[in-house]
Amino acid sequence: MKSPSEDTSRRPPEPPPSRPLRARFRRLLLAGLLILTPVAVTTWVLVQLFRIMDGIFAPLVDQVLSRALQQEDIHVPGTGIALTLLVVLILGWLSTNVGGRRVLRFFERMLYRVPVASTIYGSTKGILQAVSRDRTEAFKRVVMVEYPKADIFALAFVTGNARWAKIDPRMDDLLLVFVPTTPNPTSGFLLLVPRQEAVELPITVEEGIRMVISGGLLLPRMEGPRGRGPLASKQPPDAAAQAAEGPRSETGED
Repeated sequence: MKSPSEDTSRRPPEPPPSRPLRARFRRLLLAGLLILTPVAVTTWVLVQLFRIMDGIFAPLVDQVLSRALQQEDIHVPGTGIALTLLVVLILGWLSTNVGGRRVLRFFERMLYRVPVASTIYGSTKGILQAVSRDRTEAFKRVVMVEYPKADIFALAFVTGNARWAKIDPRMDDLLLVFVPTTPNPTSGFLLLVPRQEAVELPITVEEGIRMVISGGLLLPRMEGPRGRGPLASKQPPDAAAQAAEGPRSETGED
């Protein structure tokens, strides 16, 4: 008769333990947050906009309807949404004709005279105009720059270029780049770096933003024709400068 010890030794090995439930839960939670957060932020902004418009115009509409129908406490739901769309369409129509543009410029001049409102309005309008232009290269390319010191690299987005050689010879060909902060990419630093010191990355702006928001957890694949050297200038340097600086890559334009 076999002993219990012999039966135990002949049992098949137990399968390795499965992935801990906590790790799977964290992975699913992170994936869900990456989907839900942009939707929640967009919804919150739209809801606040509709509430502001509803708070401004809804009392006037309710008062007009109350007098017309000779009833009290009349409120039409959805007034904020309808009036928001109406105001946007009217402003768009005004901006497309000469008379409307004059009216808008007059109100802008009045708004710029208000100290706090002028700063908020001017900054917001500048950002929206820079992003909405079809021909601009702002926030269309991702680069790496040495920041805050040598041999330490930071991810940045190209926002423009400048040629200020009259101020300083070193400023002959500068790139304006925005270095975002983690996990909030809407804040950051504006840096002016020489073009040859910015290395273009073969990733999209969306991939760069995901990398910033995740704190490096979501790393894109670095493959493609870019990322091999400094950005090329739209206006090539002369022969002497090119010989002194060495060959540049021909990847991209301003």
